[in-house]
Amino acid sequence: MCEKLKNLQKTEYKIALLLSTKGILNAKELQNLLNVDKATIYRNLKSLLQKKVIREIKGKKTFYEIDCNIHNPIHPHFECIKCKKIFCLKPLSAEDTINLTHYTNFEINSIEITLKGICNECKSN
Repeated sequence: MCEKLKNLQKTEYKIALLLSTKGILNAKELQNLLNVDKATIYRNLKSLLQKKVIREIKGKKTFYEIDCNIHNPIHPHFECIKCKKIFCLKPLSAEDTINLTHYTNFEINSIEITLKGICNECKSN
């Protein structure tokens, strides 16, 4: 379990735990799983983002995942242009990450890579 999950409020912890176990979820999915109101979800997501416990994945919908480089290293995502689902792809190698950080002389704080296309499920339908 990631060190970032320590000292969280009750609902923050539940959200972080769900994201740790289930992977990528959007706010509506979290709201349904926790059976809480929308305002509670967004307030806690905002707090978790500020604490850098979770990270946002923006696409047609915004999804969230745990932000722990040990248990969830930097990885690209795939967004299906038909069903709008987002999938995690295999993590970047250390070499790939280093190469990306040397891409420019700017200070890089985060890297987001999203590939878009049609997922296998939509392709077969």
